[in-house]
Amino acid sequence: MYSLIRNARNVPKTSLQCACFSTVRQPNPKESDEKVTKTIETNTESSAPVNNLPTDTPKKYDPKDVTKEDMKWRTPWHQKEAQRYSTLRTFYSEENQTNLLKFLQTPIDLSPSAIRKWWTERKEHREMMLQMYLPERHQTLGNELAAAHFIVHRGGAVKFYHQNNWIKANEYNDYNLPRFYEEDKILQAIDCSDMNLYYEGLANLKDLKQVEWLSFNGVENFDDWFLDRISNIFSHSLVYLDIRNCPKFTERGLGALYKMDNLKILCIDDMLMTTSFEMTCLMLQEVNPHLDIKVGD
Repeated sequence: MYSLIRNARNVPKTSLQCACFSTVRQPNPKESDEKVTKTIETNTESSAPVNNLPTDTPKKYDPKDVTKEDMKWRTPWHQKEAQRYSTLRTFYSEENQTNLLKFLQTPIDLSPSAIRKWWTERKEHREMMLQMYLPERHQTLGNELAAAHFIVHRGGAVKFYHQNNWIKANEYNDYNLPRFYEEDKILQAIDCSDMNLYYEGLANLKDLKQVEWLSFNGVENFDDWFLDRISNIFSHSLVYLDIRNCPKFTERGLGALYKMDNLKILCIDDMLMTTSFEMTCLMLQEVNPHLDIKVGD
């Protein structure tokens, strides 16, 4: 052992340096720079705050990825506490929640007048639902025939272009109208006299663009909202309009008729003629000089 240590001491220094240089690889200056930059990047990432936003690129907006739940801007009250309101949720819907609460807070009245009023309101609500717009009917028959079926089935009458006769249901509610789409059937005149027509039913007439003659004589529910709706639907085609025996509309609704450019004849009642009503009629004639307003029968 002693001899080995003595021999190692006698080895020259140059030989030791060559041996170290041959076994240990000297660093490349380019690699050292890369290591330095990597260490700097790792240090900056480790020192960055945890709350930074992710570096991933945001996804592009695609309408196909939007679900029905994403379009809801609020959660209905019966879904916020599902466990607590599980019983009431059976009777809940978006339409009848106020009616249900009103019914629960109103004392029960079984008098004949109250029962009659309840039955009348129930029939009106049912008729409103039956008169709502049905897309399936318009897809099958087309807009013209679908509106004709809607009017004639409820006691009205219609007339098509290039035909002299009016189509109306008989006493058995039978009438002669095509059951499928026909391209040449275009409505020219609609008679809604004495019909039980509601505002919701006007949606069935919204796509008629060539109606020239229209009568609402005797429609009890005809009001200012009716006038505003028909003035938008038939603004460029209507020539004749009869709104006699309709006591619910006022001069405010009558002012909406200024939109009808081609209106030539307007039939109104004599009992509606007040000072403000007369002024509205004069303003309509000033806007449309060709308009002839006929009062009474």
